Amino acid sequence: MRTGIVMRKQRVDVRLDAELLDEIDSIAERLGSSRSEVIREAVASHVIDAQDSFNSAALKVTIPNRLAEKVTRHIMNGDARDAEEAVVLALESWTADLEDYYLNRRDKINAVVAENVKGDAALADARRKGREQLKR
Repeated sequence: MRTGIVMRKQRVDVRLDAELLDEIDSIAERLGSSRSEVIREAVASHVIDAQDSFNSAALKVTIPNRLAEKVTRHIMNGDARDAEEAVVLALESWTADLEDYYLNRRDKINAVVAENVKGDAALADARRKGREQLKR
């Protein structure tokens, strides 16, 4: 949460499990950062996520395995951090596609379909007339 604004930091004492502290130290070492900075970033990220989810609705859904596999692939590819984020990304993509369809493509698609239907009707009419002529 680096905003460029200098904020006065206050000290907070927190007790953590040894395993979690070891993982924090490992992350700090990989990032070339301090333990305190890693903890500050983690807390800031959690607060931002909590703020983002404040005006959201939680749903419990059951999805087919093939979709669950796609969600897992999004996570493995790094597109999302977890299943919840992958589902949100998918829903955002889906709604953007629907918006694009209704605003930009629907009329074009309907025109193509109408032309095809008209062509199919003309072809069916020609076949009918051809069969009638053959019967004469």
